[in-house]
Amino acid sequence: MVSVNERAQVQVSSPFALSDRVIHRFIDEKASWIIEKVKDAKRNGDLIKEKEFSDGHEFLFLGEKYKIQVREADVKRGRVDFDALTGWSVVIPRGLSAKGRQAQIKQKMVQWYRTQAKEILGGRVFHYSRLMDVRPEKIDVRTQKRLWGCCDYRARAIHLNWQIILSPLSVIDYVVVHELCHLQVPSHSKRFWNKVKKVLPDFALCRQWLKTNHLDMVLP
Repeated sequence: MVSVNERAQVQVSSPFALSDRVIHRFIDEKASWIIEKVKDAKRNGDLIKEKEFSDGHEFLFLGEKYKIQVREADVKRGRVDFDALTGWSVVIPRGLSAKGRQAQIKQKMVQWYRTQAKEILGGRVFHYSRLMDVRPEKIDVRTQKRLWGCCDYRARAIHLNWQIILSPLSVIDYVVVHELCHLQVPSHSKRFWNKVKKVLPDFALCRQWLKTNHLDMVLP
């Protein structure tokens, strides 16, 4: 198995007993695919590097892009306010270095996102758990690098990535329903997908949105 991560690093995994000759032949056969994926990863990395937590830059919330407006003031701690028409208004202490400004804005924005995530995700889980007649024992909103959500079937617990609130509410609902369905069916079997489809007939559109827009959901 060969994969290319977001840093354009190539990783090859193989059974222990496989000879180097066979592994090298496999890599040669995949060379074109590997080169193309490395190029894609580098392009994606450049796009992410262009993002900054600074005045005028745009970020997603519930599937829409809003601008950050930054203002310095005589305050000890920064704060964030949000308006659906004007976007985020971030107030930070005066006299910070460029690096300090970035760190302060990022800290306040992430805190804001996480607070919204707990409220929004908690409400969606409550709604769909009642609709589906399934009860998770634990709901955890946390940072997950590669997953939007996961389910611990034995512990009856679901874990949701707070960054999913950058996506539209329909996509949030898909992630929530996906994990709640895993409390009933732990595998990705046909039975599992039928359960998801019963609740969300257009779930495939939500999966496609995540695939198309995942770079916009990566924060700097």
